[in-house]
Amino acid sequence: MTLPLLLIPITLIFLVFKLYKGIRFKLPPGPYPWPILGNLAHIKPVRCRNFNEWSQIYGPIMSVWYGSDLSIVVLNSKLAKEVLKDNDHQLASRPRSSLTAKVVKDGKNLIWADYGPHYVKVRKVCTMELFSPKSIEALRPIREDEVRAMVQSIFKDCTNPECYGKSLMVRKYLGSVAFNNITRLVFGERFENEGVMDQHGLEFKAIVEQEKKVWKVDGSCFSSSTVGTPYKGILCTWEALQYLW
Repeated sequence: MTLPLLLIPITLIFLVFKLYKGIRFKLPPGPYPWPILGNLAHIKPVRCRNFNEWSQIYGPIMSVWYGSDLSIVVLNSKLAKEVLKDNDHQLASRPRSSLTAKVVKDGKNLIWADYGPHYVKVRKVCTMELFSPKSIEALRPIREDEVRAMVQSIFKDCTNPECYGKSLMVRKYLGSVAFNNITRLVFGERFENEGVMDQHGLEFKAIVEQEKKVWKVDGSCFSSSTVGTPYKGILCTWEALQYLW
């Protein structure tokens, strides 16, 4: 009795999927998607080669399903021109999963905003207030100060007898410059001095690390609309981080 009862929902899911596939909008050809998983089982580790192989079968434009999310893949310069130039306004908006919408406040920032009046307004504010030549020049002393501090720190470590014969990780110094530039622009103070972070710097770094985990999960193959349960803990973590901000 257990097996027939198990086959009934599987059959219903398959029939619903076939019905949905038949009534949805006309789409470019592509590999046949499985219910729930889509084409995840067909995608190889090197996606560009995978898409190139599929283009030999389905043509330069095809449909690929990541779970329940549809992606249209274009592998032709002429079609790419139509997408990126001729129809850029219609295709400029970025799709947002439920997790992404939560993180970016449903597309209120410049990167994730849908093309429209809000996007135009935010972009205008950024262009005129944040990225104008006058604003960039006004922040020049901060950049020069941090680069000068980096050079002094490198010189100090190079002349340190304990470092003779050892290589220096330039990446560490560049990271310190970028970190202090950001904190001085946003908070008005340095959180790291001579490679040592203060308490505020450690708290800020912990917040950034938690945010990286959120984006790492959201960038996985499964979409939040397909597999929603694992995201609950991440959403709770993000809500807690918002209070820290």
